[in-house]
Amino acid sequence: MGILSRKAVDVSRLRLDQAWADAELDRAYAAVRAGDLSTGMALLKATPANTGLRSVRVVGLGQAAVGHSEQLELRLEALPGDPDLMLWFGQTLVFEAWQVRTGSRARYVSEQQFATFHDVLGIAGAVLDHAIDAAPDDAAPWEVLQWVTVGLQSSMEVKDNVFRSAVERHADSYAAHSGRVQVLAPKWSGLDLAQLVHFGHQVVANAQPGSALCVVAAQVLNEVWVDVLGDTELSRLQRGARFTREVSNRREELLAARDKWWIPGREQQPEDISAHGAMAFALKAVGAKAAAMEHAALTTGRIESLPWGYTNDPDPLTAFATAVARQMS
Repeated sequence: MGILSRKAVDVSRLRLDQAWADAELDRAYAAVRAGDLSTGMALLKATPANTGLRSVRVVGLGQAAVGHSEQLELRLEALPGDPDLMLWFGQTLVFEAWQVRTGSRARYVSEQQFATFHDVLGIAGAVLDHAIDAAPDDAAPWEVLQWVTVGLQSSMEVKDNVFRSAVERHADSYAAHSGRVQVLAPKWSGLDLAQLVHFGHQVVANAQPGSALCVVAAQVLNEVWVDVLGDTELSRLQRGARFTREVSNRREELLAARDKWWIPGREQQPEDISAHGAMAFALKAVGAKAAAMEHAALTTGRIESLPWGYTNDPDPLTAFATAVARQMS
């Protein structure tokens, strides 16, 4: 029966922020967490540039190395100019910086947290710039750099250039497009929500059938959901009306994007596990319960903080397990 047979809020078989179906990455993740960086370095060097697999592995190895960035820095002193090592170090610093800041609204983040956050992100940005210089054809450093531009509140011109540089090297980059959703999200950018929605429409329209890029529709809807529920200027009744208009009424649009992605005979993509989690959350938001349950099952219990950390549950795993136990009601 898999993850759907568990009791409510049983999270013992779930994994947080390990959204991949990659046995080699699982082994490297465990090794790096135990302090063995060589296994992670070997895997990254063996992974071709400008592929979804490289994007996923950079993220996974970066998550695994959180708390080990000083060891990566020492390695870099011994191997200066190594593009893979600089990429990994930069990604790890980005994760460590955001761990300091947390995903809370700015008013809940202390001045000291912000100072540390900006300092670490500044270092990460410099490291990633060197990685780009060392491997100018690799999209991965540009993908990671988007998260630096969000945190440092870079100009839209800079953010546009980073995204453009990533997709020039890897046009179908799920990581680059996912990062762009966050760049455009009002909670970080202050931009009008319509710009984000327009971006989502463009991506889905241009995506090939079977491409995980179709799931950008779900990522955009999840950000709309956050924006609507966080709109404290509206009364409860007004917020409900806005929810119906901007979330519930996009059900058919979301299902169409899902159907363009999840077609019979499609080739499996490295980003699929992550995409299933985003799609399950969005389908739940629009009330497509059966479809949401289908994609929840296809995550194989590998859940990401984004978007499952958006709820009021104690943590993302509890949010996911509760949603499954309630059949996405």
